[in-house]
Amino acid sequence: MRGQLEEARKRREFENRELHRRLQLSQNGDLSKVPYQRIVVVGPCASGKSTLVEALRENGYNAHAAAQEHSYVKSMWQMTRPSHLIYLDVDMPNIRQRRRVSWGQEYLTEENERLAHARQHADLIISTNDREPGQVVQQALDFLKEDLGQ
Repeated sequence: MRGQLEEARKRREFENRELHRRLQLSQNGDLSKVPYQRIVVVGPCASGKSTLVEALRENGYNAHAAAQEHSYVKSMWQMTRPSHLIYLDVDMPNIRQRRRVSWGQEYLTEENERLAHARQHADLIISTNDREPGQVVQQALDFLKEDLGQ
């Protein structure tokens, strides 16, 4: 429960930052011409979502992880209204290298089925297999900087 409250606090903080960013870029408070920025990260368990979200936040992005892999509602990720959707992919051998899990390939396959809609609509797909977190973060940052014209 404490983790959920902390995540909710962080979300509010970054939503407030995003509002202030847009207000600063607007003319006379007209937000209609300032693009909304909300990066949502999806992927199977142990794909690196939390690590990427934290790094994006540290770089000033309004980033959130969506627990789409646990939902049977295939378009649940859309409820977060992302401006950008990043999908992290991982295979079972890499999951087992990262953490001890009580589940196997069958569960990962089920998660991937739940994530299929998000993957299909992702703006960026990154395989985190055999990659250092810094490499994944850099790929996401490069994409966002280019896409946002920064």
